[in-house]
Amino acid sequence: MSDAKIGAPTILSLDSPTTRWTASTGGASPPAGCGFTRVQPSPVSAVVLASGRVEGVRTREACCERCWAEALCVSSLHDAGAALCLLQTSPESGAATVLAAEVDEAWTRCEPKRADGPPLSLQIDASVPGDLLTDLQRAGVIGDPLREKNWLNSSLWNHHTWTYTASISTAQLGSRLGRPGSRLLLVFDGIKMGATVELDGARLGVAADQFLRYSFDVSDLAVGAPRTHTLAVSFDPAIHVDGRFAACTGGWDWAPYSHAYLDGAHTMSKGIWKSVYLAAVPPSSAAILHAVPQIFYRGDYPTARLEEGGHAGFREGGHAGFRVAVVVHFEAATPLRGTLRLATEWGPPCALPLSLPAGASNATIEAAARASEVRLWWPNGLGGQPLYRGSPVTVNRTVGFRYVALVTGNDTDPSFVARASGREGSGSHGAPLTVIPTDELEGRWSAAAHAEMVSSAAAARFNMLRVWGGGAFLPDAFYDACDARGLLVYHDMQYAQSGHSPKATPAREAELRRAATATQEAELRHAVRRLASHPSIAVWDGCNECQVVMGTPTGVYATFVMTVVASEDASRAVWPSCPAAGWSSGVRLLDALPTGRPLVTPKSRSRIETHGPYQHGSGFAAVNGASRLALFPPNLPIKLPDAAPTGPAHPNVFASEFGAVAMSSFESMAPTLAPKHWGLHAGQRSDNCSGGFERRCEGENVMAERNYPCDNMIEVYFGRAPAGYLDATGEAVFRRQLYQCLLAQARRRPDHRVPARRTRRAAPRQRARPLQALNVKSNIEARRARNELGILVWQLNEIWPTGGWGSLEYGTPVAGQVLGGRWKPLHYLYARSVFADVVAVCGEGGACYVKNDGPRPVAGRIAVRALEFASGVVTPLAAVAVALPAGAGASARFEIDLSAFDGSTHLLIAECIDDSGAVLSTNEMLFAPPSQLQLPTAVVSAGVAEAPNADGSIDVVVSASATALYVVLTSLAQGRFSDNAFALPPGTATVRFLPTGALDRSLLVSSLRAEHLQANLMPAPAARPYERPRAHLAA
Repeated sequence: MSDAKIGAPTILSLDSPTTRWTASTGGASPPAGCGFTRVQPSPVSAVVLASGRVEGVRTREACCERCWAEALCVSSLHDAGAALCLLQTSPESGAATVLAAEVDEAWTRCEPKRADGPPLSLQIDASVPGDLLTDLQRAGVIGDPLREKNWLNSSLWNHHTWTYTASISTAQLGSRLGRPGSRLLLVFDGIKMGATVELDGARLGVAADQFLRYSFDVSDLAVGAPRTHTLAVSFDPAIHVDGRFAACTGGWDWAPYSHAYLDGAHTMSKGIWKSVYLAAVPPSSAAILHAVPQIFYRGDYPTARLEEGGHAGFREGGHAGFRVAVVVHFEAATPLRGTLRLATEWGPPCALPLSLPAGASNATIEAAARASEVRLWWPNGLGGQPLYRGSPVTVNRTVGFRYVALVTGNDTDPSFVARASGREGSGSHGAPLTVIPTDELEGRWSAAAHAEMVSSAAAARFNMLRVWGGGAFLPDAFYDACDARGLLVYHDMQYAQSGHSPKATPAREAELRRAATATQEAELRHAVRRLASHPSIAVWDGCNECQVVMGTPTGVYATFVMTVVASEDASRAVWPSCPAAGWSSGVRLLDALPTGRPLVTPKSRSRIETHGPYQHGSGFAAVNGASRLALFPPNLPIKLPDAAPTGPAHPNVFASEFGAVAMSSFESMAPTLAPKHWGLHAGQRSDNCSGGFERRCEGENVMAERNYPCDNMIEVYFGRAPAGYLDATGEAVFRRQLYQCLLAQARRRPDHRVPARRTRRAAPRQRARPLQALNVKSNIEARRARNELGILVWQLNEIWPTGGWGSLEYGTPVAGQVLGGRWKPLHYLYARSVFADVVAVCGEGGACYVKNDGPRPVAGRIAVRALEFASGVVTPLAAVAVALPAGAGASARFEIDLSAFDGSTHLLIAECIDDSGAVLSTNEMLFAPPSQLQLPTAVVSAGVAEAPNADGSIDVVVSASATALYVVLTSLAQGRFSDNAFALPPGTATVRFLPTGALDRSLLVSSLRAEHLQANLMPAPAARPYERPRAHLAA
């Protein structure tokens, strides 16, 4: 889990277990209540935190508790009449503002008190890279932070200064350090939350940005005989960090909310979350801080597709080649003369004479990549992903050759291409799953989990992922996997709401404001330089949901954030934010590559990128969602929008966030809960939850903290719950509740707004409106009926077992979890039909369409059939010939006769089959919600083969005594199934279990469960009758 290191002749790793680290605290005593004093009536100038005016705080005790939870708070003022709490801080904190208040006898000053007795003293072994909470759990000091409500007991890690300490010896660096002029750099690739770094008791500096690499010159250690030194990193909760840490730390509407804050932003984990090392640089050399390849296509703007003739832009071996410019950033102790050499896998080496000044500098070395020397890198499903290594001196970077354009105009029209050449801005057409961090606890992150998560996205036919701006710049393993699997990356800078925007600190001192801006600029430059070699990264954008408007506070994303990014990488498209309306100047109109001119957003523009709608959970008091049950129509069958032209020649929209919530499987949820709490309502009294989007819950209910409830999703599709059903606990009922919740997520009502840019699939979110969303599957099917050429679902993965938005479960392989995330039923539907290049969809009244988003023409037929539940008989309904040109967006409408089709007794199946007989996709479509289906009683079982197949998979034979719908297989074994959540007529079907790593057959056999719809319907009494009865289809 290390980043690419600084290039130096000698590197000494200080990571565990090579180096022994400890974490210790000898801090203040734990909190012991509050001292209250009346404030004399008078006007007061209170020095409060920037986010320190908290409304709705009814008691002075609650106000004092908020002060305890806020790391920068020293005391608080409470106005009982107005239910107002002011969190006071020191003017020197760097986070203070002055607020005038008229104080009367209703005001109380609250001063937290410490307990009598000795301060806490504790030392444990620590892991680097890692985090404090994981270390505390490993040492047995705390339980699993994600179990029950353990993470809320935060005083141990939130109210104390923790110091990580290690002993290091320079003897291991060899004789090179003995020569005059040698340099020794102490490098921290990542430190999370504010920390002071000391060596042998001498302060080296303060780390205040999670996303920035810190290096310190410790060349004095090279003088004299080698000896052992003490390195200490002290995490002080009172260090102001200006919001430069993952915004989702300590809570989002899919992550556990902590009750600990730093300047109003939630906090949770801290630690040395990336690698630490010493880099030794002899006097005759310089350290390479970064090697940044930028790859530029040398030909004209290509408009032909793949094998098409005319323009040679993308014919293998026939394109115009590429220019490779590698910007190398150096750090030299003294002025140097020498030669920079670049060795590549595709052509002869290059050399550049250098004359470097002392200190930081950079030089650019260029190479050509001719068409005959390289193969092209393609997104998933469009071709291969050949990668090439280049090596400037001691640093290696892997690159791929491709030309990515963020297209906002009709580039199928040669006249538009001619007019747009040399012009700036964005057009009115649209451009192209969102990824969140894999864990709140960085000590649990692993390269294998990130790689497996990306593999799961590729296997479900995704070709783009968005790195969300409220998380983190992810580890190299994620981007390496995207490079290898052809997943394009739409990359937010790490800015989001809740105290994490790129504004300078609100302190009065100009020096502090300048320091904050300089730190953020360094962060941006480091991030782009670190990641620019990855061919998967297609677009940089400024932030999550910040709506960049020039002349307002959000204009900083154009004038500062993206201006810095564009200055570092001219080879990629830049975009204001996600979502955005594009630029009026500063980028090339044809492909959105920066021109070097000021980036300016338009004053008004038609909507070409959208977020939403979102189907939130409701019906139970929780930290997210409404306590009141908010039902919505199931909208089955779906109603297709009116036919309209599709394809890149027509206006379109990029839908970069929408989704629906669901819990995870019993296997995932159960280990984080006590058995007595196995139920959607935990078998406990409901909490009292108040607030807006993010609510504060008072009470003991553990499920209230697991983000969204699922009551409304279940009742919409499975009918009204009998009294006490959702309150019930136990393994059997919890499994049923979770099956219902997961299946409900796999269905959602469409939003009939315009959509997309020219890429599809991935994962993001926003605020939903009632009755606007019903299911992700039918939502996407309706979007693909329109001209939405970019569809990114919110979200891909879960950060913990909860009521969240992901199609992959929590992917850290702790108890009950599968590496990279167990596939939810929705993810299997993505793979089977939803994101197939060629898919057929039918809706209300027999209205249907077929869509080709693939790169090649399609000729074949669509076979539409009906599966009768009672008998298991499959009856052909229609065979439609299809001939579609190459996509994206090639489509045709057709109709089938459903006058004799009864959605309560039959399932509609549409298969797309090409002329060779290959099945391109199979779409199973319900025409009524599960509560209204007339299903036979079925017994379903599953058995595992005795031996694996030659490819390492193993067969699983599933048997059904009668037609069974949505058969779901689940196991504790590491891996996934080749298909799942499918309809099974009477008889057997064989699927394969695809293991991650070595197959554990015994665990697969012992933990395999087969569920199906009939066994998980709502217990009696049943719900309302089906609304549109139809005649039964004759066999």
